[in-house]
Amino acid sequence: MKLGVYVDGFAPMPEMLATVRAAEQAGAASLWFAQHMGYRDAFISAAATAPLTRSMTLGLTAISPYLCPPLPTAMFLASLAELAPGRIAFSAAVGNILNLAQSGITPDKPIRVIREYVDAVRRLLKGEKLRTDGAIFGLDGAYMTFQHNVSIPIYIASTGPQMLRLAGEIGDGVVLSAGLTLAMTRQCLAYAEEGARRVQRDFAKVRRCGFIIMIASDDEKAARAAFIRKVGYLFRSKGHAANIASSGLPIDHAAVMDAFARHDFDGAIAMLPEETADAFGIAGTPRQCREKLEAYLATGIDEPLVSVTGTPREQQLTFEILSQVSADAGAARKS
Repeated sequence: MKLGVYVDGFAPMPEMLATVRAAEQAGAASLWFAQHMGYRDAFISAAATAPLTRSMTLGLTAISPYLCPPLPTAMFLASLAELAPGRIAFSAAVGNILNLAQSGITPDKPIRVIREYVDAVRRLLKGEKLRTDGAIFGLDGAYMTFQHNVSIPIYIASTGPQMLRLAGEIGDGVVLSAGLTLAMTRQCLAYAEEGARRVQRDFAKVRRCGFIIMIASDDEKAARAAFIRKVGYLFRSKGHAANIASSGLPIDHAAVMDAFARHDFDGAIAMLPEETADAFGIAGTPRQCREKLEAYLATGIDEPLVSVTGTPREQQLTFEILSQVSADAGAARKS
């Protein structure tokens, strides 16, 4: 098991870099940068981070082929690999449907597109000259002039059954979205395992990462309130319908989405019951957070990627929890 953290691009770059330094000091094995459209860019964040770190894997997630074609993607990744050799990882995904629509994009044939994208990026990183006729992109002799045979693991990020099966089939790993219930986390991993079995692949060799929203605080009530506001933002998308249903909570998802569509963020959050803080992630005192993190690890995730957010004190508590869990895992391996 490895423990990682992720940053969402919402905080200013100087704050993010301070978080990065604290993450490495806490012993985090990986640091992932989320590519949320309209916020700070994941590739630039990783490039700024590379010289400040020595051991952490730097991951980019989730990069959409509908917005970033294969050759530019391979260029970005190979450039990062020069800054942090052997420490770059990459996650491909369709992308947020709402954000794609804002850019005038309809994600047609997503399974075929992701399959072709992963294959093209891998082959470009090997130094191949590609001629392809894909669903949304064509390559006519495209190739990389530097950094051939770059080894960068490519993950697939999704919560959809078909895409998760594809991840189990062709991905070096799978990345699960933030804000999932324990039941939904187990179900997503089961879909990925189905894909691995379909091609007679050992699922144990597929990395299983999961983004987990965790807010630790000395004030349990404040942590839970902050968590609900954080996870509630994710529910603006219909992609969380199955996840919300798996919680068993009386959440009117359609009404929540409608409130977000009217830019009534406070109104949307007010519709979420207090139990939301228990169902979709981790919030509370350090002891409570530690116990809930263990529950997520028990689902089969082998690399939890925990959010680092909140006040400096709350971030400090998060890193202390990660250090403790990491130390315990190391002691268990030695015994």
